[in-house]
Amino acid sequence: MNNDHVEKIYQIMKQMHMLRSNIQPVGDNSHSEFFMLKVICKHSTPLGLSMSNLSELLKISKPAVSQMVNSLEDKGYVERFMPKSDRRLVLVRLTEAGQQGLDREMQVFTDRLVQTFAKLGEEDTEELFRLLTRLYSILKDQFPDSRL
Repeated sequence: MNNDHVEKIYQIMKQMHMLRSNIQPVGDNSHSEFFMLKVICKHSTPLGLSMSNLSELLKISKPAVSQMVNSLEDKGYVERFMPKSDRRLVLVRLTEAGQQGLDREMQVFTDRLVQTFAKLGEEDTEELFRLLTRLYSILKDQFPDSRL
């Protein structure tokens, strides 16, 4: 790879980041809140998910998790509680409204991706998947201590 390739990939990554920043979230949640709802949904036990585990899964500080949970709680999408068995533990779980909101946002997200890949075409989409999978494998080997 030469310097022209490095510059091209840098520019594409920058453009993709800017594009993501300018895409309006589907509902009334930020992109980060949407991702948090997905993580809570995926990793919760029937009781919920601890704030500490949520912090680890999202790779963000506990105060940042608390701030986002406050926002989602204000919207009625999550509830926070302490189980009777351990009052030191704070758990969070989706409410019914939170699950419904997440389902709506996931449907819109899925529809957007389907439209995008339809424009790309089947052959180019498969090639993109192949190349991204290969890139991921190379990066994982190159940075074995990372959380890829």
